[in-house]
Amino acid sequence: MHIKHYLDEKGISVYKLAEQAGVAYPTVFNIVNGKVDIMNSALRIVKKIADALEISIDELILLCDRECDFAIFRGEQRHLVNRRGEMNYVIDVLETRKIDSFWRLGMRAEAFYLLAMIDYLSRRNDLPRCSDYDEIRQYKLEKTVYPPDTALTEKLLKKDIRRDTMKKAIPEFLEFNIVECEVVNE
Repeated sequence: MHIKHYLDEKGISVYKLAEQAGVAYPTVFNIVNGKVDIMNSALRIVKKIADALEISIDELILLCDRECDFAIFRGEQRHLVNRRGEMNYVIDVLETRKIDSFWRLGMRAEAFYLLAMIDYLSRRNDLPRCSDYDEIRQYKLEKTVYPPDTALTEKLLKKDIRRDTMKKAIPEFLEFNIVECEVVNE
C-alpha cells in the first residue's frame, strides 16, 4: 500500500489529512491503514480525501490499492501489450499520461517500468523516443529489480542465475535497474 509512503513523503499525518479533508479521523485512519477498502467507501469521502491531497480520485484509489504489487503490475503491463497490441499500448500510456501519475504519486518502479516499456516498444516499431520524459530518464531505481521467478529458480537450482538473466535483459529496462527479458509474445 503506497498511501502511507505518499503521506510520509509529503509530510502529512493521518490527523492532518482528516482535518484538511473534513472527514472523521477514524475513517481516514482506516482507509490509510487498509482496514477499510477504499472501493467500499462513500464517493463523497473519497473525493474529499483526494481533493485534500490535490490528486484525482483514480490516483487515490491507486495509492490505496492493497493488491498493488510490482510483480502483479509488471505482469498486467505485459499482458496489456500482448492483448492490445504494441502501438495501441504506447498510444494509451502516452495519451493517459500514466507515467506522470505514477511519478507524481512516488511510485517510481511503476513509472520507470512504463517508460522503459514505451522506449522499448518505440525502438521495436521504429518510432522516435518520446522526449516528454527526458527528465525522468535521468533517474533509476537504487536496487535492481529482477523478474519474480528469479529468486525461486535460484533456490530450486541452487545456483546464481542473475548474471545469465542480466545478459538477456532488455536494455531499455536495464536503464532503470529493472531486469526484464521478455515482453512480447512472438
